[in-house]
Amino acid sequence: MFHLPPVRTSPLGKVRRCGFELEYTGLRPIESASVIVELFGGILEEISEYEVKVTGTKYGDFNIYIDSVYLRSSNEKYLFKESDLFKELVYSISETVVPYETVTPPFGFGDLEDAEKLRQRLKVQGALGTSASIFYAFGLHINIETYTFEAKELRDILRAFVLMQEWIKERSEVDLTRKLSWFIEPFEKEYMDLILSKSYDPDLDSLIEDYILYNPTRNRALDMLPLFAYMKPAIKEKLPPQKLSPRPAFHYRLPNCKIDEEGWSLAKEFNLWSLVERAAANKAALKELMEDYMEFEESPYWFIKELWIERVDEWIKELS
Repeated sequence: MFHLPPVRTSPLGKVRRCGFELEYTGLRPIESASVIVELFGGILEEISEYEVKVTGTKYGDFNIYIDSVYLRSSNEKYLFKESDLFKELVYSISETVVPYETVTPPFGFGDLEDAEKLRQRLKVQGALGTSASIFYAFGLHINIETYTFEAKELRDILRAFVLMQEWIKERSEVDLTRKLSWFIEPFEKEYMDLILSKSYDPDLDSLIEDYILYNPTRNRALDMLPLFAYMKPAIKEKLPPQKLSPRPAFHYRLPNCKIDEEGWSLAKEFNLWSLVERAAANKAALKELMEDYMEFEESPYWFIKELWIERVDEWIKELS
């Protein structure tokens, strides 16, 4: 069951929406697309064996492809047009470490169970997730529409997340291969100390400038760049060249994609994010945890993450 965050509407007063990006292997794009059409209708468009779209569904357009721009035939710099045999060899090798990815359109909060139905059907058809091989650093990315554009509220989302990130890693059972990759790097201590300071009360421009100064990369467990680029398009000029699609959403990229495992679901990971928003909304509780963190940092045991995780666990129970 999906547990919704405390604020259910967008800044425009509409029901908030959430999209998912699922990384897996075991199913080629045409097979995944067929599942989508069966569930939600739409028109299947095969760009290549490794890149397929489903357009015109009840929720919008789905994109399914091998998750490497260098291996997609729609890429103008595609290297393997001359030799189908060489191309197939490269793809076969790539499939051992590079996942296929299904990118969904946003589902309204009232339709999230349909996203979980898609996950279940892909599992039945043979999709394999993070734990199927030691080489699979496959992730689930959740693009959850923001409920605010206000600096103080966005600051508190960041505060809640950095305080809870180690606890979430444990509860989400983030795979070692993913931890060792650079895709979900934690926020650095210097940035955490900045935003957790009681005196940190930036306006929107300062909040974004500080974020970019310390985090000019997409490789964060909570990637705020798509949202900030939506709010302030000019910031893209201040960033290194990288793929960045502005959108009014938090890009939460910490979880594994255990698509094939019993007991795992999109709801499980979505609900951990919902706790972040609940924590950010409870200003008194958030202040308390910030103070506890500052005390913990000054203690002789600051390097023992398990102790901090235990404190956050107690705090979460109190929050409930």
